[in-house]
Amino acid sequence: MKGSAIGIIAAGCLAVGFGAGFVLRPLISPVAASPAASPAMAAGVAQPSEEEATAAVRRYRRFTGTSLEHATLKLGDCSPGGVGPGVTCMTQLVMDPSKAGAAPQNRPIGFARVNGQWEVAVW
Repeated sequence: MKGSAIGIIAAGCLAVGFGAGFVLRPLISPVAASPAASPAMAAGVAQPSEEEATAAVRRYRRFTGTSLEHATLKLGDCSPGGVGPGVTCMTQLVMDPSKAGAAPQNRPIGFARVNGQWEVAVW
């Protein structure tokens, strides 16, 4: 009998504690407005067009000094910030479409506007 009474009291205390936590959570630690709720996101994020993004990738020089002058790119969803400045966009990239069997790569690429022109910011 004592064991079941202690269990019932413990369950009741646990329920009261959880209830108080849910009620007091917004008062103790208010959540900042999420980026999706901000007016900037409602108005849309500045992002490159597919042509501007392709041109930026073709201008990009890799650490080996080689360029991707024949690369093709399909632009997907973009979101602000991320690792670097500007926007990070999901892309489908083909490094050299002239090669037989060149497979498209799905990868995020960062873009930033520099002097009115979109450039690759994060590779």
